[in-house]
Amino acid sequence: MKTPEKTLPCVRLRWEIRARKTIELPSYKGSTLRGALGMALKHSCCAARQRPCESCLLRASCLYVYLFETPLLGESPDDARYRNAPHPFVLQIAMDGPMRLEPGSLYSFDMTVIGRAVQWTPYLVMAAHRMGEMGIGKGRGTFDLERVHSLDAHGNPWEEIYAEGVLRLPEKSLDLTGNPLPGTPPHTKAFTLRFLTPVRLVSQGEPVRVADFAPLMATLLRRLENLHRFHGDGNGAFSLPFQELMDKARSVSIVENRTRWFDWERYSHRQGRKMRLGGLVGEVVYGGDLSAFEPYLSVGRWVNVGKGTSFGLGRYEVEQDMEGE
Repeated sequence: MKTPEKTLPCVRLRWEIRARKTIELPSYKGSTLRGALGMALKHSCCAARQRPCESCLLRASCLYVYLFETPLLGESPDDARYRNAPHPFVLQIAMDGPMRLEPGSLYSFDMTVIGRAVQWTPYLVMAAHRMGEMGIGKGRGTFDLERVHSLDAHGNPWEEIYAEGVLRLPEKSLDLTGNPLPGTPPHTKAFTLRFLTPVRLVSQGEPVRVADFAPLMATLLRRLENLHRFHGDGNGAFSLPFQELMDKARSVSIVENRTRWFDWERYSHRQGRKMRLGGLVGEVVYGGDLSAFEPYLSVGRWVNVGKGTSFGLGRYEVEQDMEGE
């Protein structure tokens, strides 16, 4: 299968913080961390101050708007299909219950920064420092940012981006265009997707409650295309073998469905209201050959799939059942 010639770089970052005052975090931490980071970045870089972002003259060149209120390009009829462009970052957060960090305790979380946003990594580090001063969670517990390092394709430490007051731009990046990863296994007879955080798929305006493989794969491929379109270098078209992949995806069937629907609620300060965001969690076993989809499913683990990815929704793992085992 022909793979795209264009590349879309990303950097996977691990942030390590040390509590200065007691920090209380809810079961699902993605909304809390994203909201606090966005508020800290806006406080740090906003030149207009009290002016709403929607009416600000600097909106088109504002880093906060680009990262957290990513506007549509308005250059294609396809833009009419979306309310917002995909954000150029994804939080990778575990659903591990409420957490209380006593002073001196360490906590880490991961983030994928995508495309052109990689160059703004120093501003995200600055915002994390500011977030530590402003406080997070119940009671606004404060913290110190101790270290930020990047991760390689297999999740191992790669580059030190920040430590002891020294900040460096990432020099190494990963490719999100779906090229096969080193050590990719041969053909498989079945594979399992494990949904670690709610996977929120929508079809014809309605939430998808059964994770059939074809619509899941279509959502992921469209996401990868849109990430390149909105956050790539802008030099040349990027396209995936969409129809070829979808023809093969329709032959993949569900062997065993061990997923369930999970509802969670978050408060949007920007919209001034509570929002309920449900999705599928658990495992689903598919029957079929993974080889055609493996490159895209592999990089999809770094950017998640479905709606709410910037909060950490749509995170999954792939487990392969090898032929002959």
